[in-house]
Amino acid sequence: MGLSKFLILRTLYNGPAHGYILLGKVSEFTKGCCTPTFGTIYPILKELLKGGYVRVKPEVAGGRKRNVYELTEKGKGAYQVAFATWREVVPYLDRVIKDGC
Repeated sequence: MGLSKFLILRTLYNGPAHGYILLGKVSEFTKGCCTPTFGTIYPILKELLKGGYVRVKPEVAGGRKRNVYELTEKGKGAYQVAFATWREVVPYLDRVIKDGC
């Protein structure tokens, strides 16, 4: 699973959010280093929706319509599997970075 998709699942695991909030939260917990763009996030959300990992609820706030995304049980399971996988991989990536070329 790609990093952007993982970070979106991670954010939605903490609760529902619309696209702008998703980007803000990802930026916040990665300190801005790994923030996907709007051009990246919406195709990922569409893929997650098609796969049954998220559901979407239209919402009107301040006269503006927006879609709020929420993980399904399938999405929560996918996040947990991805989390375990990334947790296992990160020490190897850290070693590669420390060893350099």
